Amino acid sequence: MADPLTRTRQARRDDLIAATIRVINRDGLQAASLERIAAEAGTSKGTALYHFTSKEQLYSSVVDALFDSGRAYMTERVLAATATPRHQVEAYVESNLRFILDNVEHVVATQRIVQQQTGTVQIDDAIAPLRSLLEAGQQNGSFGDFDADFMAHSIRAVIDAAAYYLPEHPGLDGDHFIAEGVGLVLRAIDATDRPEARTR
Repeated sequence: MADPLTRTRQARRDDLIAATIRVINRDGLQAASLERIAAEAGTSKGTALYHFTSKEQLYSSVVDALFDSGRAYMTERVLAATATPRHQVEAYVESNLRFILDNVEHVVATQRIVQQQTGTVQIDDAIAPLRSLLEAGQQNGSFGDFDADFMAHSIRAVIDAAAYYLPEHPGLDGDHFIAEGVGLVLRAIDATDRPEARTR
């Protein structure tokens, strides 16, 4: 097991990750050399290689940082919405879209890195917890009758599409976009017209 990072080392790694995101967004992935990233972070290539063994490891850390922070952000908000399955699904969609909106540059950098490596961007284990929320809502009568697995994939498709749409529309009214996205999902799962939804 690796020794935990000191605060200083973690701060330097975070600086290099942030610099990588800026360089990729400003100059493109092909231009994001270790030398340029190090200069952007105000350090040397040697220092960058001390913290990351290669550019590929640094890129991997950019991707991991996005998914880790997104997972923590969403989990906190979904767990706080304990009243009903409807509130939890609403929090799931709202927190996903809000996180994308608040982290557009990191999202774009991750998309470019992962697409170069695999051609697609995937979020591990994204379907199972959402499917469980939908099934819980069906079981207690909050939601309508639908295939929970298909619906979970459909909701993820809406969110994943937003990760490409939002960066291309920087002047968009983010709050309106999020409200529309949440409303679309609630209508699809037949939550908005049910008694539980009206007593919210």
